[in-house]
Amino acid sequence: MIPDIPPNYPPARPDLKAFRAPKSQSRIAYLVWRVHMWIEGTFSLAMLEPWEKLLLLVIFLTTFTLLVTGIVRYLPHHISVMKGRAVYYLWGSESSESPVYQWLGKNTASSGVKPGITLGEL
Repeated sequence: MIPDIPPNYPPARPDLKAFRAPKSQSRIAYLVWRVHMWIEGTFSLAMLEPWEKLLLLVIFLTTFTLLVTGIVRYLPHHISVMKGRAVYYLWGSESSESPVYQWLGKNTASSGVKPGITLGEL
């Protein structure tokens, strides 16, 4: 039989109180505890000291914040620039005039009709 630990001894290390299921009967507390255990087990955070966990989470949150900020602020402008480049590479110009109207204008000019068909004439 294992004798009781004398009261003047320090607590055993590692202290596993953080890994015990909550004593309350609340389903929400139990769910939060399960998610916490899942994250700690999946990313091996259980082996880290508390200050290492904090440092790691600060680094992840900072990186995530910078990534989301970049996506929200820069991506819409970048998509419009890429659209313009795609139009240029596919049809040869970035003008707002449709390639179909350009093609119609070139064909009417070669057939003797006045060059430069306007949108109203179509």
